[in-house]
Amino acid sequence: MGIKDLLRFMKPYVESVHIKKYAGKRVGIDAYSWLHKGAVLSAYSCSMELCLNLEGDKKLQYLNYFMHRINLLRHYKITPVVVFDGGNLPCKSRTEDERHRRRKTNRDQAMLKLKEGNVAGAVELFQRAVSVTPSMAHQLIQILKSENIEFVVAPYEADAQLAYLSSLEEEKSGIVAVISEDSDLLAYGCPAVFFKMDSHGNGQEVELDRVFSSATLVPSFRHFNQDLFTGMCVLAGCDFLPSVPGIGIAKAYNLVSKYRNLDRVLSILKFEKGDQVPEDYTKSFKEAVAVFHHARMYGKTIYP
Repeated sequence: MGIKDLLRFMKPYVESVHIKKYAGKRVGIDAYSWLHKGAVLSAYSCSMELCLNLEGDKKLQYLNYFMHRINLLRHYKITPVVVFDGGNLPCKSRTEDERHRRRKTNRDQAMLKLKEGNVAGAVELFQRAVSVTPSMAHQLIQILKSENIEFVVAPYEADAQLAYLSSLEEEKSGIVAVISEDSDLLAYGCPAVFFKMDSHGNGQEVELDRVFSSATLVPSFRHFNQDLFTGMCVLAGCDFLPSVPGIGIAKAYNLVSKYRNLDRVLSILKFEKGDQVPEDYTKSFKEAVAVFHHARMYGKTIYP
């Protein structure tokens, strides 16, 4: 899901590029991101089947969506490295529970629409109820194996595994960029993230080196490092910790930019917001930052 409004806030740093920029390179893929887009956006006609677990060829359109994009990368001589989410992080349980609740509500409402004969209304709600299941991931893995495409199932978050692979040299299983829809990758410190890739390979890229070095763009991050940037993201609200009421990405940026010290920011926040700041917020904040900086991952890519 990512950091709310982060990409909108960083719009001056978002560049429109084509995937062929990475020709001859290794690029990481957030597997569940493409699977979900394939189920919700591309496979409009099969959202009902996905939610109701019905059989049929239409249900497999999300796999066609995924492999079309893999083949697009290979057309431009890009080596895809697909990374799947693994186990659930305990600190993310609140977020996962909320997502499950919303999907269930949408599914229940869709069933009512279906009984009323409102198929169009039902399909729209079924789309909102679609989730990526282990079975869907397993089907994709079998195809990746048959196509000899590199993949790994991360211990926990795919984002953390992708960030680690981004830190390696290419010759040692490293990747030069990550394709995803999740702005969390920036909080993890991925040097280059490619968002919103369409069926022709066009998309939007954010490079952290440019974010931290630009002398002219506003908002300015010249006095930020990765620790401060990640702290800003957590302060604005992330999957591991909701934000304090009234603190969005702009306010979080202003606080971190002004004080340039996370402990100082937390003290100011407590002073300004008083009882609106939970008693254990400082502890939870530091734990959330630690998840981004010290996540568990595997040391190398698993090959098919």
